[in-house]
Parts: sequence; C-alpha cells; structure tokens
Amino acid sequence: MREENSLVKNTLVVGIGTFLSRISGFFREILISSSFGATWVTDAFLIAYTIPNLLRRLFAEGALSTSVVPVFSRYGEEKKSSQEFISASFTGFTLIVSLVCILGMVFSPLLVHLIAVGFRGEVEKISLTTDFTIIMFPFLLLISWSALLMGFLNTFRIFSWSAVAPIFFNLGAIFSIYFFKPFLGPYALAWGVILGGIGQFLFQIPPLYRAGFRLHWDWKFWKNKGFRQVIGLMLPVSFSLAVSQINTIVDRVIASTCQEGAVSALYFADRLMELPLGVFGVALSVAILPSLSQKFAGEEEEEWKNTLAQGMRWILFLMLPVAAFLVIFSTPLVKLVYERGAFDFIASSMTAQALIFYSLGLPFFSLNLLLTRAFYSRGNTKTPVKVSLIAVFSNVVLDLLLVRWMDFSGLALASSLAAFLNSFLLILCLSRVSESLEIKTLLPGKWMGKILAQTTAFIFFCHFLQGRLYSGGEGKGLLSFIGIIVLVSGFYFLLTILFQLEEGQTIVYLFRNWRNNAG
Repeated sequence: MREENSLVKNTLVVGIGTFLSRISGFFREILISSSFGATWVTDAFLIAYTIPNLLRRLFAEGALSTSVVPVFSRYGEEKKSSQEFISASFTGFTLIVSLVCILGMVFSPLLVHLIAVGFRGEVEKISLTTDFTIIMFPFLLLISWSALLMGFLNTFRIFSWSAVAPIFFNLGAIFSIYFFKPFLGPYALAWGVILGGIGQFLFQIPPLYRAGFRLHWDWKFWKNKGFRQVIGLMLPVSFSLAVSQINTIVDRVIASTCQEGAVSALYFADRLMELPLGVFGVALSVAILPSLSQKFAGEEEEEWKNTLAQGMRWILFLMLPVAAFLVIFSTPLVKLVYERGAFDFIASSMTAQALIFYSLGLPFFSLNLLLTRAFYSRGNTKTPVKVSLIAVFSNVVLDLLLVRWMDFSGLALASSLAAFLNSFLLILCLSRVSESLEIKTLLPGKWMGKILAQTTAFIFFCHFLQGRLYSGGEGKGLLSFIGIIVLVSGFYFLLTILFQLEEGQTIVYLFRNWRNNAG
C-alpha cells in the first residue's frame, strides 16, 4: 500500500503540473485557431512544426530525458562527479544538436517537399512552410537543454518544475501571436515557438542552481563515462521513438491529400486527447520509471511485477472512463474549446469526428508509455523497437485502407488500432520474460470484470446526460461543462466504491491524509 501511495502521490505531482501546462497549451491553440482558423496557413505551420517537433521527441523530451535519469542516479551523493557529468552532457549535446539544427535549416526545402506531399505545385504554401521550418529549427536546441534539465531534476525527485515548465513555452507562443501578429502576420507563429523555447529552458535553471549545480562548458565531454553511457542508452531509445513517430508523419502526409483543414482537424483533436494522456499516462510513466529501475537493479522481481501491475491498473482505471467521456462529449467539448473566430462549424465538426476515433485508443496510448518504460527499466531496449516496427507497419496499412472509406477520420482510427496492437504485443512479450508477468497476473480476471462493468455503467450514465443536456445541439458555457465533469467524476467514484476497487480505497486514504495534514 505504501508503494502504491507513493506512486499515486508522485503521479499526482507530475499530473497537476502537466495539467496546468496543457491548459495553457489549450489557450495557445485557441488563439491559433481563432486567429488563423483551420486554413492552409495553419496547415503550413503544423507541417513545418512537425519536423523540429519530431526531432524534439527523438533527441530531447523522449530519449534524452529518459536516458539521463538512470545514468545520473548512479552518482548518488558524489557531487563532484555529478557536476562533471552535468557539464559534459550540456556541452556534448549542445554541439550535437547544434549541428543537427544547422543541417536542418540548410536542407529545409528538401524536408518540406518530402513531408508536405499535398502541397506540391502550390508555391505559396511551400514557401511559407519552408520559412516556418527554418525559423523553428533552433527550437530543437532550446528544448534539448530543457530536457537535460528535466532529467537532472527528476533524478533529484524534483518533478514539479519540469512539469510546469511548458507553461512558459505556451506563454511565449501566446505573447508572440497576440503582440507580433499585426507586424509579422503568420510568422508570429514560428517566432512564438522560439520565444517559448527560451522561456521553458530558463525556468528550469533556478532549481538546478539551488541543488548546488551549474551549467559549465567541458570541451573534453567525450571522456566523461556518464556522457558516453547516455549516448549508448539514447541510440536504441531514439530509434524506438523514431519508429513510433512515423505514425505522426504518415498521418500528416496522407492528411495533406485530404480536404482542406484535415491536417488541422487531426492536430487539434490530438491536442485534446493529449491532455488526459499527459495528465495521467505520461505522469504515471514518469513517476514509475525510477521505482521500476531501482527494483530491477535490486533484483526485487516480485516487487517489480507488483509495481508494474499497479501502474497498469491505474492506467485502465483512469483512462477507460476518460476515453468514454471524450467520445460521448466530443462535439460539445470541441465547440467549447475551439469554435470561435476563424474556427467555424465545419472545422469544429471535423475536429470532433477525429477526436472520437483518437479517444478510442487513449487507454492503449497510455499503456504503451508505461510498458515501454517497463522494458527500459530492465535494460531491454530491443523489444520495444521490434514491437514499434510491427505497429507502425500496421498503422500505415490501416491508414491507406481506412482513409478510402472514412477520409481523414480513418487516420485517427488507424492510430488507435495500431496502439492496441502495440499494447497487446508488449504484454505478450512480457509474459515470455516470466510466467509471473502474464496478463492474468498483471490484470486479474476479477479486477478486469469489475472495471469493465463499472465503465459500462459510466458510459450509460454519460450517454443519458449528454442526451438530456445537448439534445438541441446548443452549446454550454465553461462553468456548465466543468460542472458536467465534476458530476460524472463523482458518479465514477461512487461506482468505484460500489464495486469495491482498491483504487477507490487508495483515493480515500490519500484524501483523508491530505485533509489531516491541512488541518
């Protein structure tokens, strides 16, 4: 129970920070959608942003931050060695990523022609997309610095600063669009990314300094053993992430051949889906990685299994109702968040349709984050790569099949189906590691029966509520929608108590503990 409480507390810390960051991100998306709508200008920006953003996930917030934590943890209380590792990592990755940025800026026209297939022959679109790409490529260096700091801080169990830091990225983007659009036009979008990246990096420096460390240059960085170990860990992790990110590129390449606004509709729907994914899925996987790594290093196989099982149960406990809610309330949610200014009824309908099919895969997107880190904690980086290759191939095939009948919505459904396949294969591979890691032990049949019955009751309740409140098609205000969220959350918690799930007991315990401490 103590281990589970610690996991939930750490997840809560990261989740709250992530939630605040995502909320600020929604304000940024609202400003973008209301200022430029679901038009070719927004499509050009999103296509251009795909390139540095993909590399961000490969080099920075994905592989880099994940690889730094286990290596930095080995230094323990050795402050001198820790400082040397920080300096070597900062210098080494600055040089490596700077080279990538320079090459990316030089070859931006070629990259745009490869990715924006649907823009070929449209000179104005290609030109603007290329300009955006050149401006935004240095963002990769800024976000790599931020990822390094995040890895250092997470090693110290300082999760909140890194979770909140993206708020400053969003504030920079909002500031640029709001104040620079009259002078720069659509280019304010690209410069906002750079301004936001600077803010996100600078925000994380104070807690590192308070911990007694500095960012120094070390031109002999390659001699540092820890730096070389991080590089060794990053390579397979980056490859695995690269394989999974192909899904995003394929979706946008095919979407660029669909009706105007398809790229934007998929993007805005994905942003809505990523809010709960970040608050719960990402937060839990970040919080659980140090615990899994420690238990495997200490040869505590049973404790490792129990921790993973707890993580999987919490993922399903949280994500099944969230996915159901997003499917049922997709249209009113999209209207509330996006439908204003240049973002009209058609754009809203397209986005809501995409959100429905993305939401179906939400539990599996979350499980994949957790299961992949479970393999990494065991030093196994090959299995996630192999599984990702299979899932990506399946995603491409499904994209090509479903887009013919469902247009751009088929791309969202294909992503969800590929995520399910990925989860299934990862769990199957875990069962081959040990009989104690079979699905029936990780997710017992009795517990699965309860959670599925509980989710079914929740779906009926949400469907009834949606029919009563939105039968006329009219929208509701923010406070009304928040009230709906509170109501359905309360109903789900009552179901948890009724079905006597352990997760409900943990929530009650933590609430009582918080209330006693507050009192």
